[in-house]
Amino acid sequence: MADKINGYGRTGVDITSTRLRAIERGEDARQSRKSESASSGDDVQLTRAATSLKSVEAQLANLPDVDRARVEALRQRIESGSYRMDANRIADRLMRFERELN
Repeated sequence: MADKINGYGRTGVDITSTRLRAIERGEDARQSRKSESASSGDDVQLTRAATSLKSVEAQLANLPDVDRARVEALRQRIESGSYRMDANRIADRLMRFERELN
């Protein structure tokens, strides 16, 4: 059986010979034993950062991609000429954002 990796070149990559060599050397059996022993008693602990990222990811999944009402309101202000950019406000928010990342 030939496995193809799609999206590489036009025809994919044939990994059959690599798999056959691995089977001949017994690497597949060793990998199976490793995965079985790992699932039999090993524990995985996530760092605080990973837990926090998972929480943020869950919150972001519930948000819409684009706030259409806000985009439309901004578009109307730009078209009417009433939209004014405040360079100091933009700079302050960029600096605050940068501080929050640290």
